[in-house]
Amino acid sequence: MGESPYILYRELPARALTARNLEDYALCPQKYLLSFFQPPGETERTLGGPAVLHQAVRAALIELYRQGGPPAIPPEKLKELFEARWDGRACADSREEEELHRLGLRILCQYHERHVAEPVQTLASDLRMEAEIGGYRFVAVADRVDEQPEGNVTLLRYRTTLRPPGAGELSRDLSARMLWLVGERHWGRPVRVAAEALRRGKVILAEFPAAVRRETEERLVRQAQEIRRATDFPPRQGKHCRHCRSRPRCPAWQGARERPA
Repeated sequence: MGESPYILYRELPARALTARNLEDYALCPQKYLLSFFQPPGETERTLGGPAVLHQAVRAALIELYRQGGPPAIPPEKLKELFEARWDGRACADSREEEELHRLGLRILCQYHERHVAEPVQTLASDLRMEAEIGGYRFVAVADRVDEQPEGNVTLLRYRTTLRPPGAGELSRDLSARMLWLVGERHWGRPVRVAAEALRRGKVILAEFPAAVRRETEERLVRQAQEIRRATDFPPRQGKHCRHCRSRPRCPAWQGARERPA
């Protein structure tokens, strides 16, 4: 009998888990497994225009702060940072590529205007944080970490979507909650979590009631425990398959293609 093509699953328990890992496994165990072996070319083909826009804008802003932030970098330089990271090949057509490229430049110009004279100290950009919760390792990334004049630390993530989440939606988001818990352990003090809606120039703060801490910790541990104990990762078909990056390699869909029409 040949060796299983997914024998690498034995190595997965050594990795810290992200919120995306937990969500993928809950949705489809096979999607979770295949996400660890995603070929770069496959990811690029499935991005789509809005994701390309977000990646280029986020990369430009991260580099902006690595070079000193808005007070140190003029808007023309910020545009150059965006151009260096823009790749519109995944857009639907030339029209979408042109519109999203123009939108990206406008977002960045407006961002620079808002932040150039802001009395906020940026502590880090693109910060990866790991922490142990209930015996399991979790990882979360903040696009920017700010310290307000009053001393509050805010972990922000950029949003380029047309309709950003409201405070309630953000507060229920598993990824935001994990960022909050991991961030507090990393910084050793209370932190705030926010989404910066770049198209609207608005910062949306998540609100976590006291009961959310225990509830979220229990959920994270329960889901991590289920993943770590798993020895089988069956595909679970549904509406999510339509936009799944791993569909070309999913055994459920390979079988569907092999059956005669």
